Amino acid sequence: MKINFEYSSVYDMMLNEIAGNFDESSIKKSHDFLNSTKLFWSLNGNKIVKEIEKVSRLRFKKNIDCFVVSSMPYESISHPFTIKAEKNKDKLLAIFVHELTHVLMSQNFKDVHHLLSFMDKDHNYRVHFPVLLIERRVLERLNKDYKKQKRIEGLDYVWKDVNKVYPVFCNSKGIVNFLKENAANRQV
Repeated sequence: MKINFEYSSVYDMMLNEIAGNFDESSIKKSHDFLNSTKLFWSLNGNKIVKEIEKVSRLRFKKNIDCFVVSSMPYESISHPFTIKAEKNKDKLLAIFVHELTHVLMSQNFKDVHHLLSFMDKDHNYRVHFPVLLIERRVLERLNKDYKKQKRIEGLDYVWKDVNKVYPVFCNSKGIVNFLKENAANRQV
């Protein structure tokens, strides 16, 4: 899987305006961030992809475009994969792990979706439950403290359940097997 890093001035301006932060220096900031993100990915990308695939036991099926912007209301989104400028390398690592796990789950939708549909939970929960399980495991395998990475507001109720079943997930053979085994027992 390869990431093609892109910059779109129109997209950047639109997201900056939504966030109320646009000025002409935003374009230069985005270009600088684009270059530093490419460097970060060249040094860490293979390791991140390898760990996400190993933990999830799923494979990325196609290349991904990643847009970089100087500002937007969120720090990142997975579709289209977009990252707001971030200088902190640990936080950038966590952003990549989180959003790429969303992308992976989307690329493997047929294998995963039906296993989440039984959950009597809201859409945000069903989307984030497997992502956070994988994210926590990947960050721990990369020697990062997942607790410091719990940066997304409003996901504490998902983290609570993720942490309850996490030891079982660590002993499973990937996210699909974990969901199959535990869905039957209604443990998740």
